Amino acid sequence: MRICVLHSSYEGSGSMLTGLDTDFPNPGAFTSQHTFESRFIRKDAAKEQIDACVKEGFDFYINFLWGTLDDDVAGIQASQYFESLGVPSAGIRSWERSRTKNDFYKEARKRGAPRVPGIDIFPLFVKPANGCSSQMIDEKSVCHNEGELREALRRINAQLYESRLNRARSLGSVDPKAYADNFDPVGRSDDIVVQEYIPGEDYIVSVIELGDSAVALSPCIVKAKDLSTAEKFLTFDLKFDSDTRLETIHKRDNPTLYERLQATALDAFEAGIFRGSHMGCDVDLRVRPDGEAFAIEVNPQPASFLTNCNFQDLPIMSSFPGGHMAVINVFIANYMLRNNRGTGSKVAATYDGLASKYDTLQESGTRMAEIIRGIVAKFDFQGTVFDLACGTGIFGRLLSECKPGSHRRVHAGSVLGCDLSPKMVETCRATGFYDEVHIDRMQTCLLHSLDYGEVDHIVCLSAIHFLSPEEFTFVLVLCFLVARRSITVSVDEIPDGYNEKLKALGDHHMHSTNHLANMELFGEPHGWTLVARQREFAWKSFTTGHEVWSTYYRFEKVEDDDSGTRLLKVKRKN
Repeated sequence: MRICVLHSSYEGSGSMLTGLDTDFPNPGAFTSQHTFESRFIRKDAAKEQIDACVKEGFDFYINFLWGTLDDDVAGIQASQYFESLGVPSAGIRSWERSRTKNDFYKEARKRGAPRVPGIDIFPLFVKPANGCSSQMIDEKSVCHNEGELREALRRINAQLYESRLNRARSLGSVDPKAYADNFDPVGRSDDIVVQEYIPGEDYIVSVIELGDSAVALSPCIVKAKDLSTAEKFLTFDLKFDSDTRLETIHKRDNPTLYERLQATALDAFEAGIFRGSHMGCDVDLRVRPDGEAFAIEVNPQPASFLTNCNFQDLPIMSSFPGGHMAVINVFIANYMLRNNRGTGSKVAATYDGLASKYDTLQESGTRMAEIIRGIVAKFDFQGTVFDLACGTGIFGRLLSECKPGSHRRVHAGSVLGCDLSPKMVETCRATGFYDEVHIDRMQTCLLHSLDYGEVDHIVCLSAIHFLSPEEFTFVLVLCFLVARRSITVSVDEIPDGYNEKLKALGDHHMHSTNHLANMELFGEPHGWTLVARQREFAWKSFTTGHEVWSTYYRFEKVEDDDSGTRLLKVKRKN
């Protein structure tokens, strides 16, 4: 895809970040699957510049316009206009940036989760309700009594004056000065946060949106130079200090804290209303010495894509299957899923018409039965098996035929399945070899599988070629996030001319993709090992006459893996 990346331009602005933010998000530095072009948008010319970008006809857009109404850079209003154009996109959304930190805290308290600081007990912490990068936070932001609080409010009200002028101009005020002057110079207002100071350590958890769900990645602790003050927190200067960095934490050191951080981050994702950005969020947390975790702030950009920064995307690199390459494709696939892009219904209808004779066609034109027998004889499938695109149920049938001597042991456990075609599902259920079979897409069934409990093994044989490259990555990511023990996937090497012949026959909706290069690019995720890769002749198309070879990949979970992710549970759609 040709992708446009929208950035907020500092040209003509008075932003505190001018000169400090020298490294802009550059997704193109992390993947070769797409081409990226950056466009810098000024606040005073946003509409014209966005129109020009859209006229260029990009396939997809990623929006990094971060400004609030208080900032003199493009943000909320530019994003509102961009969103009104309806072009395919992921990224920062106007409704996310319109919500202040105080709005987030109110929503969290209303929901009862995540836990956020109170507002009454000293010491109290004072900071802006908008903004980022710890702006206007310094060593005097912690107040131990009413006198210190009053002085902190006086200082921050004075510092917010220019921001309030910007806000007034953004809102079209006829008298911005009068608007800014109307604030009590020592009072609490909606654009100021006054909350209980939480002593402890700073952590960050990245949350990536996944269709109707989301995944919390491995937590990171924020490491900075030692401070002389009793209270330790990130100021503006300290956040940009060269010694400030992130370090992943190990689950084995404190499993309770690890899981609490992830659960709190998922609660923050929900409370922050980040669904629909197609990206997710970063959650800043503070953990008291007693282990209680508090959500302090939620930022709408879980991947920075920076090539030279202390705050690089360590959670993505350490725990998201496929890393940066995969997360970009997930952003795109999220948009596709939300907007029902694809030809799934036509594919389902085609297989409905084949269901009654599918097994006969398989026996006469493919080696699938022989190949599957080899797979179930060679590898362990004890426990719960989930068969993606199960068709008429050939895998479950052959797995049930395992006899002592031809397999390590007779299969014990459940076999679950899903398929797009209602008729294929009907046939599969009738075999009696599956405990449950649902009509669902590969892109969504794994998320719904959480209703069934833990899944040990995931199998997807001779079906993944129907997915686009972005959907292919999305499904692989879900496989590695859901499976507890193994993943077995076949990648069909669709030959040149296959799709052209289908199109000529009027079957363009059956378009297939050779994902072999994409599979190799995805690599071996952290915590997993590729134990087998085998290439075999698989089938001959009875429609086009092309011969198709497949490469079978078997991944197994590393037993001593000390990382982990946490998925947000979604209800299965009937």
